[in-house]
Amino acid sequence: MSDDSDTYIGHRIRQIRARRGLSQQILADRAGMSRSVIAKYEAGLRPVDSRRTLLALAGALGVTLGDLTGSDDRIDPATSTFHRAVPAIETALWTQGNITDTRPPRNLDELAAAVDQASRLRHAGDYAALGPLLPDLLTDAYRLTESGSAQAWDLLATTAYGVASALRQRGHDALAWTAVQESERAAEHADSLAPVAAAAFLQSQILAARPGALPAALAIAGRAADRLTPDARTLGELEMVGMARLQIGFAETLAGGDARPHLDEAAQIATRLPDALGGRSTARNRTFGAANVALWQMSSAVERREPADALRIAETLNPDELPAGVRHAQFFVEMGRAQAMRRDHRAALHALLRGEHAAPQHVRGMAPVRELVGAMLRQARRDLTTGELGRLAQRVGVVA
Repeated sequence: MSDDSDTYIGHRIRQIRARRGLSQQILADRAGMSRSVIAKYEAGLRPVDSRRTLLALAGALGVTLGDLTGSDDRIDPATSTFHRAVPAIETALWTQGNITDTRPPRNLDELAAAVDQASRLRHAGDYAALGPLLPDLLTDAYRLTESGSAQAWDLLATTAYGVASALRQRGHDALAWTAVQESERAAEHADSLAPVAAAAFLQSQILAARPGALPAALAIAGRAADRLTPDARTLGELEMVGMARLQIGFAETLAGGDARPHLDEAAQIATRLPDALGGRSTARNRTFGAANVALWQMSSAVERREPADALRIAETLNPDELPAGVRHAQFFVEMGRAQAMRRDHRAALHALLRGEHAAPQHVRGMAPVRELVGAMLRQARRDLTTGELGRLAQRVGVVA
């Protein structure tokens, strides 16, 4: 079994480099790498397995990360209902809910319950069920703000944040940016710091995936966290400020800086959660806590290509303490990436399979998983390619 020639990042790098008229050496010089490394990427002998490397290569070629990682998820039958809902989401955002709609309007309590259910689907990684709900949620949230109440604006901020997060996770970054700007606008009218911190966190995440935008990603999350942390009191405020701190740490890792002070501060914020006030804002991130901080520390170690450190952190973390779904899956994906760096492909495969079991739609759509599985497949013994690895390669789109 061999992987299709256009399903790994190195092949796309070679195609784009040729169209740009660049030699491997020129690309290597622009990206700050050696020519031999570029050659290994292009030949499929080495996976492009870090966001920092992807950003450097995308910047050197003048493309986006999506141009390098592809968009296989867009044709995955399991998530096709999500992508079919995107035009309606776009219309709701562009019109701010001013569309033809004969549905009876939901009141604040009904919409808050529906938004909470959508949040649970997003954290579970069930994008097929989530996508069709989002256009109507946005439309209703916009219409409720006609009352001018702070509670309605808070709910719109939470709704738009959730929509933006789901769009970003499924590769619709430009529309995600529009949604998060709407969340930021609504947060200005809300009576809580939580939606303000949430919008800054997500803006930083989107920018961190754009070549050349890391300084802006750091600045947006940093300014929000520094300004809001002293006044954060409620659960939602602490959770969202804590997520902003985690994002600063990861962006620092991508920039080659020191993530530890920010991750340590996030850990300190997590200790305040048991005594926090409930608050009235609907803006929450229930995944934030000590276990999630450890998970981000793992991700930072993997990004630094320090697998031993990542696996050491993993030993201290009980995955059952992470919320089921996407966070649970991410733990095993990071385990798999770390094991692959140590060339323990059997352990890496076992971890990836556990991650896929936790959140199948989410994991099968992850570009790092496709890249890693493809690299393992090219290097594996024949008996592995016809077993679990070969079947996983089919499910994530590496082979037909």
